[in-house]
Amino acid sequence: IRGNLSWPQTAAVLSTIDVLYKSEHPCIEVVWSGPPNGVFPVRRFDQVLYDQIESARQRILLVTYAAYKIDVLAKKLLGAADRGVSITLILESEVESGGQLTHDAVDVFRPLKSKNCSVYYWPIEKREKNPAGRPGKLHAKCAVVDSVAIISSANLTDDAFNRNMEMGVMVREVDAVGTIYSHFIV
Repeated sequence: IRGNLSWPQTAAVLSTIDVLYKSEHPCIEVVWSGPPNGVFPVRRFDQVLYDQIESARQRILLVTYAAYKIDVLAKKLLGAADRGVSITLILESEVESGGQLTHDAVDVFRPLKSKNCSVYYWPIEKREKNPAGRPGKLHAKCAVVDSVAIISSANLTDDAFNRNMEMGVMVREVDAVGTIYSHFIV
């Protein structure tokens, strides 16, 4: 701010900056994997997730059906655990999926076992079965990092991060984030 502005003028400038800042950081933002659409700016799902994990101070909740070949994510989670961040993973397992999953999602997160990390599964005996006898799937994919939630079609896999076309949203609205977190952490 240059020149000799009055207090009301200074307040008007600061209010304008505040409005512009908030418009660049909406409560809901689209996240994406795949080719850019050229229509509106989007942020890559994996980069948004990495940024949130790097800035985490209290909690991280990850829910996914599949996790495979995601060394960068595992390292970022280890860094968060080393900072004292509580990590909760809700994963599908090969056994609990009734053989529908070929890789156990927990395998990629094994280094977190000695850290501040809890791992949960949806027990197969609590799942409804389809007419073919196959159990329901833990097919939700979301992350809650402190007061931000990311809901996406993307599993935590190299394909989802780098080759698939995936879409989701990042939510910064506190009540909605709290509801998402509470749905999984009772």
